[in-house]
Amino acid sequence: MSQAKLGLDGSLEAFFFTQVGEAQTRTGASLPQQVEAYVVHLLAAFIGKSAVAGRRTGPLALQYLAARQQEGSARAQALRQVGDRALFIAGVVPHSLDRTPVDLRYVRSLGSDAYRQVSPGHGALAVFHDLADHFERAAEVISEATDARGEGDRDLLGLYERWRRYGEGRDARRLIAAGVVLGRDGSDTLQ
Repeated sequence: MSQAKLGLDGSLEAFFFTQVGEAQTRTGASLPQQVEAYVVHLLAAFIGKSAVAGRRTGPLALQYLAARQQEGSARAQALRQVGDRALFIAGVVPHSLDRTPVDLRYVRSLGSDAYRQVSPGHGALAVFHDLADHFERAAEVISEATDARGEGDRDLLGLYERWRRYGEGRDARRLIAAGVVLGRDGSDTLQ
């Protein structure tokens, strides 16, 4: 990442604010302001802690179960970490799930549920309820923001297989741009 791309003030937050804004424009997905701000800060924070979302941290489902066994603020913090990790995986490295027994829908479900348990939907923690409600859209925006040049499109077969498996709108748009006509009935034709 070049210094010029970091933004006017040189901060990661400024860079990701621009990327997330542009990603929303490209995808047509609009995030609530507080969710957008959370996503920007999440991306900036995870840049230096990629191991937090990696496979060395253990299965997400076990982290989720352990978080649910906590009490009070420790529980809320642990559930937030599960939600954050799931959102990062779903948005930045969804392909890392391709050869595992866990699919993207499951990761999204865990993340959304974890966020929902942090907040009842009002008050200072309401952003987590909003994150639960907009989890899929936030993951799509993150994916677009972190792969704006379409690096994931180089493997057209992999992109196609991911679309067939998950039916992602982003993947469908990229396939169409590559010349694949996707039928409403799930059929497809290469043009």
